[in-house]
This record gives sequence, C-alpha cells and structure tokens, in this order.
Amino acid sequence: FSRLQAVNPGFDSHNVLTMELALPQLKYPPPANDDYLGGTATINFFAEAGRRIANLPGVEHAAFVSALPLSGSNNDFSFVIEGRNSGQEKVSPDEEIRVITPDYFRVLQTPLLQGRFFSDSDTVDSSKVIIINRAFARKYWPNEDALGKRISINDQNPQWMTVVGIVGDIKHRALELDAKPEFYLPHTQLPSRFMVLAVRSSQDPRTLTQAIRRELLSIDPDQPVANVRTLEQVISDSIGPRRISVVLLGVFAGVALLLASVGIYGVMSYLVVQRTHEIGVRMALGAQARDVLTLVIGHALKLVGIGTGIGLLLALISTRALSALLYGIGAFDLATFVLVTAVLATIALLASYVPALRASRADPMIAIGHNG
Repeated sequence: FSRLQAVNPGFDSHNVLTMELALPQLKYPPPANDDYLGGTATINFFAEAGRRIANLPGVEHAAFVSALPLSGSNNDFSFVIEGRNSGQEKVSPDEEIRVITPDYFRVLQTPLLQGRFFSDSDTVDSSKVIIINRAFARKYWPNEDALGKRISINDQNPQWMTVVGIVGDIKHRALELDAKPEFYLPHTQLPSRFMVLAVRSSQDPRTLTQAIRRELLSIDPDQPVANVRTLEQVISDSIGPRRISVVLLGVFAGVALLLASVGIYGVMSYLVVQRTHEIGVRMALGAQARDVLTLVIGHALKLVGIGTGIGLLLALISTRALSALLYGIGAFDLATFVLVTAVLATIALLASYVPALRASRADPMIAIGHNG
C-alpha cells in the first residue's frame, strides 16, 4: 500500500524536498507586543525566497508552511465564529492552524474543493482571508456552504477572516489518525519567522539542495537552514516507532510459526507411530500400502480441519487488537491467512505421511511387534 496516499489521496511525496528556516528576531523584528510574529522584513524575506526558488530549473512549485504534516510539530488556535454567541459556549472552538504561502497546496497536490487558493493579492493590507479543510467545514457548517463565512482568532477585538477556499483533508498528526479540522492563513497576514520550505521538483529534489542554499544566502548571507530531508523521509520518520513494533511483532510471529510447525510435526508424527502396530495388523490381513496411507492421511486431514477452524476463529478475534497497528490495509489479510494455514496444514500432513509410509513398507511381522 502507499503511505503517501494515506496522507493525501493521489499525493506523491517522492519529489518534495523540505528544510526548516528560523529568522532571528533581532534581524527580523516583530510588530510591537508580538514576539512570536514577524514584521515586514519577515514577509519580504519569505516572499523573495519563494520567488527565487520557484524560478530554479527543475522546480515545479515552492512554498513555506509553519508546520509540515507528520513532522511532529503542530499549532492550534482558538477562534470565534461570526454570528454565534461565544458567551454561551463553555469552551471556545480550538483547531489546528497553518500559516502558508500561496503555492503550498500545489506542492502537496491537495485538491481544491471549493473557492480558491491564496494568491499574491492577499497581502497585509487586503481583506483578511482563510482556507479551511473539508473536516473543518463539516464540523462547523455541516448543513451550510462554508464559503463566505467568517471567523476571528481575537474574540475581544474581532478581525474577521473570510473563508475563500475549502481544500481536501491532509493527515497531519499520524497516518493512523483521521484528519483533523484545520484552517490556513496567508503568511502575509500572519507572518511567522519559523517556517518550513517545501519544494516540488520534476527531478530528484535532493539535487536542488545546494542551489536552494545559494538563493537563500544571496538574500541573507547569515541565514542557515536545518533538517534538510525529503517529504518521503518525513513520512518514514513519523512511522519509525510503529515500524519497530511491527518488525518485532513479525519476528515473534515467525518464531511462533516455527515453534508451531515443530510442535505439529512432532505430535502428528507421534500419533502415527503409535498406530504402527495397527498398521502391521492391517498389512498382515492384506491391506495395501495405498489403503494404509489413505487411512492415516484421512485421519490427519480431520485433525487438521478441526485445528484450522479453531485457529482461524481465534485469529479473526485477535485482529481487533492488531488493527491499532495497521493503516492502509485491513486487519483481515486474506493472503496471510491462506499462507499460514497452508504451511501448517502441509507440515501436519507431511508429519503423518512420512511415518505412515515407513510403516507400510516395513515387514508386517515387525510392524505387528511394534509396541506390542
């Protein structure tokens, strides 16, 4: 299955390069009383950086975002909805917020469901706008058209932001969790000094690293970048702990299968050996080797059938416990069930066939004397 489609259906992250930037506060001063925000210098830096990087050969789209999906970082903000009495609500709505530059959704290939993306005309002096994802629209305007609705992140002195677009959901926290409601603001209207660059390329994005560094240094010679990696690596790192758990579970399952195989072989072989005296009597009375093998294998098939039925029933029940470790595939994997069942059944039949064949070829008088 594709981990990438689990983040965003139809999404290809192989050709996306990411790197983190943090502009120093002394060089990029914030507005008064807003230490976590940037000012005009911050807006200009990221706008120029985005323009230059987008013009590099091989770059399809370039954008900045305040928190990259599955990176382990997250931001949320409370807000009020225009026309609703926030005083009657015990807790103000609080959802995940992303600050982005206009091409962010093009980099992540996120579908536009309604309205429009941000553009260069969305500036600090223009009307304030936001984009929301489908989960946000369904939660707060389930039976209405969310386009044109307004929210404010300041309930004391509301500065209303109009919903101008609705985009598809992106899994941000983890692949196994459903996408949460998110709303997006243009960087020009809520400038942050801490941003992540995301670049979609038509080639191996890692080959663009040096060219991107040069462009950033040409704007600010003192500006470093950190944590350079592809988005595929970001996704892979996000499931690292889960991957270790699954690998360990796979190792234990393999050991369990081996022990089960050895145990089944030993038990079935012992049961057939115990019937060696009976086999000798049947051979002495005229039974053919084929008749003996049919008898023993038939008995083994009955035991295998009973054991398989009980085992499959218990396995189906246990899939509920395993479902929490899986995403992108169902807990009931038909190929695995069939393969394991076939392996154990084959071992059981082989354990019955080998001693039965040996007994049927032996001298009947010796077989009669066995355990006699």
